[in-house]
Amino acid sequence: MRFTSNKPASTIISKLEEICKCLQLKVKKKDGGLLKLEGSKEGRKGILNIDAEIFEITPHFHLVELKKSDGDTVEYEKLLQQEIRPALKDIVWNWQGEQPQQLQQEVVQEEQQSSLTDQI
Repeated sequence: MRFTSNKPASTIISKLEEICKCLQLKVKKKDGGLLKLEGSKEGRKGILNIDAEIFEITPHFHLVELKKSDGDTVEYEKLLQQEIRPALKDIVWNWQGEQPQQLQQEVVQEEQQSSLTDQI
């Protein structure tokens, strides 16, 4: 899972650490903007490990990639969708494969105007 953010890397790291604390995940900082998130309990296929890597596109624009490095895929997907993704909403500019919220609103408005014009 990837997302972009217009927040500084320090804010992104702080947010990820805050989420991990709430979810009882251990955080290990590695070099080059890599964080290792480790589950505290053993799941169906061992302890869940997630790598969070932050890439600087510009000083105020980052790409963050979250990927499972060990553990159960179903547990990983559930954790991402139900816990991590909602908790990141205040720092995420765009999820990969989705249009930014402002652009989505503009597209919806254009479609509504177009359908009104078609009706007239």
